[in-house]
Amino acid sequence: VGWIDWNLLLDDKGGPNHIGNVCDAAVVIDAKQQMLNVHPQYYYIGHFSKFLVPGSRHVTTKVSAPKKYKPSQGPGPYGTCTGEGGLEATSALRPDGQTAVVVLNCADEDIDFKLLAGASAVKASAPRRSITTYLLPAAL
Repeated sequence: VGWIDWNLLLDDKGGPNHIGNVCDAAVVIDAKQQMLNVHPQYYYIGHFSKFLVPGSRHVTTKVSAPKKYKPSQGPGPYGTCTGEGGLEATSALRPDGQTAVVVLNCADEDIDFKLLAGASAVKASAPRRSITTYLLPAAL
C-alpha cells in the first residue's frame, strides 16, 4: 500500500479545484493576508522522506499497547491524532541494510516502550505528541 500527498500547496478554499470538493494540503496559502500556513503533515512528509529512503521495503510491525490504552482500531477521522490507542508504528528495511522504525505518539504524555528486533531489545520512550525514528543496524 502506498500513499502520496499530491496537494502540497493549496489556497484557503482547498483549490485550485475543478470539482468543488474541499481538500487539505501540507501548506495552505492565505492570499488576503499573504501568509503561508504550514500544517503538521508538512513536517511528517519531511521526516518520512529523511528515513524511508528510495528502495526501502515495508516490513511487518506489531505494536502491543499497555492495558491503559485501547487497542488501535486503525486510523481515526481525517486530521485527528489522539493518544487513545497508545503508540502507532511502521518499519522499513532500507537499501543500506538498516531498519527504520517510525513511532507515533499522539498522547499528551510520554510513553515508555520496548523495541524488539529479532533477539535484541532496547528500552525507549516516545515523547508526548511526537514522531520519532529509530535506525536499527543491519546486524540485528
